[in-house]
Amino acid sequence: MFKKFTIGIITIFTLFFIVSCGQKKLAADGYYFEKETFTRNDIQVSIVLVKNQEEMTKLLAEHNRTAASGKEVAAFSVLEINEPKCTIYMIDPKISYQPEFIGHELVHCMYGDWHQSQP
Repeated sequence: MFKKFTIGIITIFTLFFIVSCGQKKLAADGYYFEKETFTRNDIQVSIVLVKNQEEMTKLLAEHNRTAASGKEVAAFSVLEINEPKCTIYMIDPKISYQPEFIGHELVHCMYGDWHQSQP
């Protein structure tokens, strides 16, 4: 019985390992890194703290952005095409602390549109 149990466990772990090798690891924000559209190591980053979702919705509209269907936006970034400047708009962490979103947007500042096939 012990031998069958051990073989079963080994088989399960082997299958799990094989299946998981082909999958991208999702970060806490639900995204994985695909491919950068550019690389900027020296950038000027500005942060705009947003008070609530209503203000975030207005800012999204001002920058011709929309939220994915049924989702609220916690942060977004606006990149300057010809200059190494980037502005991150985010819900104030004193209101809603979600550090994964500022990290996500900072990676946009550094690498551009790095998750082209993810919404």
